[in-house]
Amino acid sequence: MDKKQQLLNDPTKLTEQSPLSIVPADNDLRDTLLTTEQRVYETLLSSRLDLPFLNRAMVAPSEIEGAGRGLFAAEDIKEGDVITCYPGDALLCELPSTEDDAEGQGQDEGDSSFGFDDDETEAVDEVVLWGQHVPKGDRWDDDTVFDGSDSNPPLTSYAVTTNDVYSVMGHPSLDDNPAYIGHFANDGAGHLAYEMPDSPRNIEASLELGLDTESGDFGVEDNIAAYVLKSFDVANAMHQPLDNDEFHMVTVAIRDIKKGEEILVTYGPDYWISDYAGHVADVEDDS
Repeated sequence: MDKKQQLLNDPTKLTEQSPLSIVPADNDLRDTLLTTEQRVYETLLSSRLDLPFLNRAMVAPSEIEGAGRGLFAAEDIKEGDVITCYPGDALLCELPSTEDDAEGQGQDEGDSSFGFDDDETEAVDEVVLWGQHVPKGDRWDDDTVFDGSDSNPPLTSYAVTTNDVYSVMGHPSLDDNPAYIGHFANDGAGHLAYEMPDSPRNIEASLELGLDTESGDFGVEDNIAAYVLKSFDVANAMHQPLDNDEFHMVTVAIRDIKKGEEILVTYGPDYWISDYAGHVADVEDDS
């Protein structure tokens, strides 16, 4: 009997293992919205399963300047292999409008999307749900999750989207289980996103990629293009759902990786634009 069926058959175990917000009112609201199937989905997405065989990676200082820690191959890894899981230590969850639900636009029993249409984006709020395995002392308040602190970046900087409603976030303090360290994979070209378009490293990357740097109007769009192309060029892995049920996120090799090589993914320009905007806002607040 698999984990999903165990939870479906045991309401007490499901209640004990379901992720929770540190805000009681959020949990009360969700109690009126969630089906059993959705609780099971959240529980599996936010759980760390016992996977002792998944021991292919390790955390060590990154080779990228200013990146802090990074993810490295502990053995030779073949293209297509699962390297590690991307943990759902915390889930970022959008709640739908209760008015919509009252009008009969609620969710089907087996649907994890709360009844949102693909093109519907309206939501009451983003709720942070903590996996039961996360020690209470490590569960950050919502301000720290979204804005960070003096010692930690926002937890949302570790977020990977699973579908229209949920994102998984790995906790930077939980780094000792090689089966769940996907959140330490860096973007190999992220440094380009923080620099001016005509910086030496951006020009160097652009030349390597065959972009025109001599037209005199090399600007922001060219900078983004240089980042995207370089990031995809150096990436050797990607984050993706384990299967169509999206119960777990994993980091998968997209080419062969040698033991000791740093594992790199691409975050995408939206991540760096948002991250840079937050960085500028912080500087302005401090000035």
